[in-house]
Amino acid sequence: MTRKAGKGRPKARATRATGDTKAAVFRAGADLFSRRGFDGVTVDDIAQAAGVNRAMLYYHFADKLALYREIVCALLDEAGARVSAIVNDSLSPADKLRRFIAAFVALADSHPYLPPLMLREIAEGALHFDNEILTRMRTVFLAFGRILAEGQHAGVFRDVNPVLAYMSVLDPMLLNAARERAAAQPGREQLPMFIQVPHDQLTTHMQHAALQMLKRD
Repeated sequence: MTRKAGKGRPKARATRATGDTKAAVFRAGADLFSRRGFDGVTVDDIAQAAGVNRAMLYYHFADKLALYREIVCALLDEAGARVSAIVNDSLSPADKLRRFIAAFVALADSHPYLPPLMLREIAEGALHFDNEILTRMRTVFLAFGRILAEGQHAGVFRDVNPVLAYMSVLDPMLLNAARERAAAQPGREQLPMFIQVPHDQLTTHMQHAALQMLKRD
């Protein structure tokens, strides 16, 4: 009985170690992809940054593309869950829009690799996004579209192309997060365009700008 219990404990440790290794590979890949883009990162780069060997990386992910897509899917799943909860809440359209914006500022704060990764990929034609990723992106967009439609139906939002409205709300937040990464480089503290903006101010500004843009005349 004692020997059997002893054999069980290392197995539990191994399971935890395997999960830790996958998380380390995920974090290393997310950071490197956001800094260099998909083509600028090798499997060896990711393995070295994660502190594992190539074999362990391939144990968890079929290849570099599979890792990349899992990173993006995880981000979009979290974004989709947040905005779906907002849309389904019993709030006014204006309050839903405020919470939508606050959710994306918070998401970029908790996942700093999100904005540069998405901006870089889209700028390059989203060539590494498959239908699974595009479906998740559509979920987020449709949630925003529901908020917009509710506001239009209530007579508080003007008629506007939902794609243009979505870009006007989301893109400045992504660009600001990318700007902050540039500002973090040494020697740039005194440059006006790289001054850090408190994120409570960013959230309030974007909420006000979005509501002013959508306000019915």
